[in-house]
Amino acid sequence: MPGLRVKGQDISVRVINAGVVVGSIDSIASMNDNVALELKEDGFLGETANRFDEILNGYGGDFEFQVHRGDWNTFVSAITDKAERRTPDVQFNVVRVDYYPNGDTVTYTYTDVHWGAIPTAVASRGDFVKPRLEFRCTERPHQLEAVA
Repeated sequence: MPGLRVKGQDISVRVINAGVVVGSIDSIASMNDNVALELKEDGFLGETANRFDEILNGYGGDFEFQVHRGDWNTFVSAITDKAERRTPDVQFNVVRVDYYPNGDTVTYTYTDVHWGAIPTAVASRGDFVKPRLEFRCTERPHQLEAVA
């Protein structure tokens, strides 16, 4: 299997609201994620090069999806309700599963995500309506299920 790599068709993304998969977010067109590392640099007298360190500032990403039902707005209402502290105990998780060609599976769980801006693009008459959701979180544990 040399040369086989993970493609978008090998990735599943699910949004979980209070333990239930959000069914209206299932046509995800693209996703970006990141490990938010901050590089620190200091220079000191008498030294010929700077010293470096890094800080983990959490995890996050964004994804764009195509809408096909109006109930995705219920999900947006749940996000804004949490932001306005009407339902501060609601927890959202984003789960990404990568299925590798050799049979390995890696599951990333972005736990207790917090949402950013939710822009919606309507590019032209012939294009699909595409909301984009941005999220950040403190923890992103992953689990590897390797094929023996």
